[in-house]
Amino acid sequence: MNQQHQQQQEEQQRRNEWLKEKMEVRRKQQIQFIMTQTNYDEIEATQKLEECNNDVMKVIGEYLGIAPKKDENANKTKNQKIFSVIRDIMDSGSRNFIMQQERAKKIEEVKKTMEKRNKQNKQNKQNEQNKQNEQNEQIESSNDDNNIKIIKEKID
Repeated sequence: MNQQHQQQQEEQQRRNEWLKEKMEVRRKQQIQFIMTQTNYDEIEATQKLEECNNDVMKVIGEYLGIAPKKDENANKTKNQKIFSVIRDIMDSGSRNFIMQQERAKKIEEVKKTMEKRNKQNKQNKQNEQNKQNEQNEQIESSNDDNNIKIIKEKID
């Protein structure tokens, strides 16, 4: 039993050492990444990484001046989050419906305006045609009068 227990402890110790090595390699990679993305040296990169709880993206975000986004749903229960999403969907659907109605109203108004303009244009054309016809009739009647005068003159 003691020997088995001792073997388990040795195996656990090897696992721990292997894990420490992996974590050290990972940390060096993170520091190297930070150094390539910023002007920090190794010491500064290590300090910033510790300040930001080993969050590489946070370190780079701070360097670039990007404020971290605050999660509005962080303090909500699952049920509250579900109802927030439902409310957002309902609100956006309502907004879209109202916008569609307003668009339809505007389209209808434009159609009515176009119909009125078309009627006015037709009326104007009709009026112009009537005036043209009247002028033509006046010209014809004056021509007829002239013709009658000419004929009378010739007869006389």
